[in-house]
Amino acid sequence: MTTWHPHLAFPNGLGVAWPLVARDFPIAVCWAHKAANTTMLKWFLFQTGLLEQAETEYPDRVHLFWHAHITSQPDYGERCFHALAGPIRRLTVKVVRDPAHRAVSSFIHFIRDPKVVFEQTWAAFLDWKRAEGIAPTPDASFTQFLRFVRDSRADGSPLDHHLQPQWNPAQDPFVMQYIPLEDLGPRLHALEQLCGLRESPLDALSRSLHHSPPPGQRPWPADAADIPLDRKLLRGLGGPPPDVLLDATTRPLISDVFAEDYAAYGRFYSDFSVRRHARGATAHDARRRAA
Repeated sequence: MTTWHPHLAFPNGLGVAWPLVARDFPIAVCWAHKAANTTMLKWFLFQTGLLEQAETEYPDRVHLFWHAHITSQPDYGERCFHALAGPIRRLTVKVVRDPAHRAVSSFIHFIRDPKVVFEQTWAAFLDWKRAEGIAPTPDASFTQFLRFVRDSRADGSPLDHHLQPQWNPAQDPFVMQYIPLEDLGPRLHALEQLCGLRESPLDALSRSLHHSPPPGQRPWPADAADIPLDRKLLRGLGGPPPDVLLDATTRPLISDVFAEDYAAYGRFYSDFSVRRHARGATAHDARRRAA
């Protein structure tokens, strides 16, 4: 019998987003930040009977429960290795999200929590603005944000996990089923039926303080992607509609920054729509100038 050596299956480790794995549970859940990770953790806790305890001990912070009680166990990494690539593999699933909409969500999170989640990233962003000859004011436009992420990735500077691609080279090769966030409900319930699990109250599980604020009552301007935002202005405008920040400049930037995601999840999200949108907007701009 061949000896199982998990370090050979994962020579670079598991990455920052360790899978959700539990003894005797038939599914291993891989995930990425800003791609329904809180919803999927709540779903996993619901299915494994731990959700009530988690929400009692850590209201609105169930990730802390998982880290405190589960991933801190000394053999958790070993169990993850076995679940994804061991002799008897679990059904491994991962929720993925439209990279363009995820980039918008990451940006809103970046603006909303400058001194909580993103303190170090904001310091790096202000240094980037200085290097670009931009006044280091504590605000950011979506276009500046994408250029900063692009340049940081190009020179190897560290980035917060919320700003990195969804693709995880240590885990994605072992994923058996991708679930697009845009079709989460039907696919998750189909998965529950397939594996004989309880039907989950997905609407309740999806409510989270981590989500972007809902769109406000005031209309966002046409040049929204170039407006420097801070928390106060964002609060006044409300959350942006999904596509208001996506234009002929930002869509190609997203396609470039998150090329791995488009390559990996192309069956759900194609950068063809990005290129088509850019061409259409350019033609529209030309017609407007001519008029």
